[in-house]
Amino acid sequence: MSNENSRKTWAHPWSYREGTIIIAGILLIGFALQAASGGTVLRFAGFPWNLISGLVFLTLLIVAFVLWQKHPMMKGLGSVKAALPAILGFTFLVLLMGFVKQDVEPKNEVVRLFGLTHLVKTWPFILINLYLMILLGIVTLKRLNPFSLKNAGFFLNHFGLFLVLFSTALGSSDMQRLTMNCYEDQTEWRAVDASGKTVELPVAIKLLNFNIDEFRPKVTIIDNQTGQVVLHKGKNQFELLDRNSLDLFQYHLEVEQFLEFSGKVGEAYFPVNEPGSAPSAKMRVTNLTDKTEISGWVCSGSYANQPEALKLNDTHSLVMLPAGPRKFSSKLNIQTKSGKNVTTTIEVNRPFHIDGWTIYQLSYNTEMGRWSNLSVLELVRDPWLPVVYLGIFLMLAGAGFLFIFGKPKNGGTEHVA
Repeated sequence: MSNENSRKTWAHPWSYREGTIIIAGILLIGFALQAASGGTVLRFAGFPWNLISGLVFLTLLIVAFVLWQKHPMMKGLGSVKAALPAILGFTFLVLLMGFVKQDVEPKNEVVRLFGLTHLVKTWPFILINLYLMILLGIVTLKRLNPFSLKNAGFFLNHFGLFLVLFSTALGSSDMQRLTMNCYEDQTEWRAVDASGKTVELPVAIKLLNFNIDEFRPKVTIIDNQTGQVVLHKGKNQFELLDRNSLDLFQYHLEVEQFLEFSGKVGEAYFPVNEPGSAPSAKMRVTNLTDKTEISGWVCSGSYANQPEALKLNDTHSLVMLPAGPRKFSSKLNIQTKSGKNVTTTIEVNRPFHIDGWTIYQLSYNTEMGRWSNLSVLELVRDPWLPVVYLGIFLMLAGAGFLFIFGKPKNGGTEHVA
């Protein structure tokens, strides 16, 4: 301990003290720059300027390493004593992103000033990301001279991680995430970004058909005076009409007839398959307390029809809730400027890829429900994603190499692990 305390700061070899000072300085400078800019959300230049800046960075890094690879600072930056504090600093920002909700309007001036609601687009995040890339670049270059099969796993691991950080940093400005509203039998080629700006695309989409597969609706008991759901043991109680009899609160319910599509004629409901028709059920309800019975219809209602409740007594009524979607899908005809013409069906978690675009099923007109003629799509384009995948593949290959051939000598003591 005495030797550690008596050594001069920045003396070679570095200790964790120097690495901690650097990362603390980067965080302080980053947050100071962010506050000085008034909490501005940083926006990067897109292609080709991001690629040019990336090539300039790589050139400077390689030249600096070739010229000063024997310099004590270069050795310090290539050591685990610099890497661990950098990883902890990066982890601190990631944890901060977990505690502070991202991509929302800041709730107070301090949060806005330091950019805590959009950390990935702030000075501290960018500077730490740049610092990590410098450390990884130095360590990776060290393993190239002399290069041996034993070092291959280490090299692949670190170069793969470098590629992931490098491509995500540069590619953030080229990534497009757009929302498109498609109406049935209409062709659309315009979408809007997060700021509401309209963007014309090289992809034209025609919605041929929108389809929703719904669950059976749920029923519950409400208080006639307040209109609130009656609590059972402190919780709301809802029951799915997927069986012919069930108990709800103090009542026994029997389903005498269920209609998935219906319309009201007089005092009863009949099967109707037309826009706005809604689920309904004829219910027989027995009060388990006083054994009284009542029979009648409940309906969830729709944009075209009013819901209907069954009054059980002066205190309670039985109501049917709107059916929830089990899944929804869109049948699309997609044409691109490159000459492709494809008909496909997409649904949630089953997107379609074409000409660098990924088309996701996002939403629909929830007010119209199953009768919606609107499908809301999300179109995402990330031209740097293949580089990210390459980096991940190299990391996996490196891990496999280390598993088969073992860790290189001194690989875990003098360099970033």
